[in-house]
Amino acid sequence: MPPETTQAVSVFQYLNAKEFLSQAYNVEKHRNPMFSHRYIAKAMGAKSSSFFKDVLNGRIKLTPGRMRSFARIFKLAKRETEHFENLMLYAQADTEDEKKHYLQRLLARSTLHRHTVLEAFQMEYFKKWYYAAVRELVGLIDFQGDYKRLAGMLEPSITSNEAMEAVQLLLKLKLIRKTAQGRLEKVDKVVSSGTTNNPGLVKPAIRENLDLAYRALEEYPVKIRPFSYLTLSISEESFLRIHETLKSFRKEILDIAAHDEGADRLYQLNFQLFPLSKVSEQEKK
Repeated sequence: MPPETTQAVSVFQYLNAKEFLSQAYNVEKHRNPMFSHRYIAKAMGAKSSSFFKDVLNGRIKLTPGRMRSFARIFKLAKRETEHFENLMLYAQADTEDEKKHYLQRLLARSTLHRHTVLEAFQMEYFKKWYYAAVRELVGLIDFQGDYKRLAGMLEPSITSNEAMEAVQLLLKLKLIRKTAQGRLEKVDKVVSSGTTNNPGLVKPAIRENLDLAYRALEEYPVKIRPFSYLTLSISEESFLRIHETLKSFRKEILDIAAHDEGADRLYQLNFQLFPLSKVSEQEKK
């Protein structure tokens, strides 16, 4: 979970350099109301007060000199500065080889914080819906580096760069691997969000999958996207029974997918069970 605005942030907890900059700014702004986008622009020698916003939006690429200037503004120590530079260089890399290079540097130069860096990669997996989708898709097609084709096969489609980032993350987490023939394949048949002990970790992915469901409701015919819902009056005991039934049903669905040798498409199955009222107090007789 991102830190509160009153708490200090550690750059080692981030895989996305721009997310770190945004959170670090919020913390500094809370501490010092005079800290602003205009202040950053002046400190960086930029002409426009929108400089910081343009950096966060990806409209401006930072030079190594400006990366170090940001490190000074946010009072980063030497190791933190090195990590931040590698994060930014990784984010700004244009080719797969460049991303691999900076990914290796991120891990190699973060020995003291290696566990934290690996946790950041794991957290990143649950931030975008298409990470899991790309992992499944490379198991269906003979993928050997055509990121444009890979990106275009998803619904909704993503960019070639997003597809490349997804592949790099999946390789790092050992959720896919490269064969001797140069193609990618899944390491395990099925990965479920139920494997994490931190429910908050999967919230971003759940939100994105709910958005995908809304899109599917509008764009796909009923015959290929069966949607339904139930509104129930139940007790605590029944709630627990339904919850356990859903867990068992999830396992059945995963088993079906794991043993499907003829898979040729991706589907998303969401489960939601939530309250629509407060608990009713029984009148005492």
